[in-house]
Amino acid sequence: MAKSRIIIVDDHSFVRVGLKQLINKDPQLSVVAEAKNGQELLDILPHKKCDLIIMDISMPEMDGLTAIKELNDRFKGTKILILSMLKDYPHFKEVMAHGACGYMVKDDAPEQLTLAIKAILRGKKFVSQSVTTMLADREVRSLDDSVPSLEILTKREQQILAMIAKSMPNKNIATKLKISIRTVEHHRANLTNKLGFRDTASLVKYALAKGLA
Repeated sequence: MAKSRIIIVDDHSFVRVGLKQLINKDPQLSVVAEAKNGQELLDILPHKKCDLIIMDISMPEMDGLTAIKELNDRFKGTKILILSMLKDYPHFKEVMAHGACGYMVKDDAPEQLTLAIKAILRGKKFVSQSVTTMLADREVRSLDDSVPSLEILTKREQQILAMIAKSMPNKNIATKLKISIRTVEHHRANLTNKLGFRDTASLVKYALAKGLA
């Protein structure tokens, strides 16, 4: 069985060495080339076939984002995994919007790298747990001060909202609180009317923002 071919792009030689050693331990993977910036990568690609590129963002001469844009023009369909020290939404959004298939940060657990590579080679997207947490935190913070105060809810409604945020179905909530399912449904209706949310996802996001779950 042919090995999947990987190219590593990072301006730090010790990072490239470490990644190469880690990747080559897997019998299904092989690092076939290295580059220290985006321009070197573009010079290599016409002469070296690969299945996946692992690339940093911050590099001299040509950074990762510029390289991704060039790859879209000249080597469309190339699979790219970003591995960077940068863990913020603007960088994540931009590289993913321009065709990256995955995003990890360099302080993620090493074993996640092989999982990411294989997921992307299967045609999946991959975002590491630390990046996912960053995105979730940002989503919660996006709830601004215009959302209703908890004070408009009764203690019982707050209690039920907390259970909804924990993905408890109406039947379980009713059993837990020793009330009927119809009563739970009535409280849920009151919650949506008071808060102005029409779906469970919005209720959960509100509950998280207010510290109920």
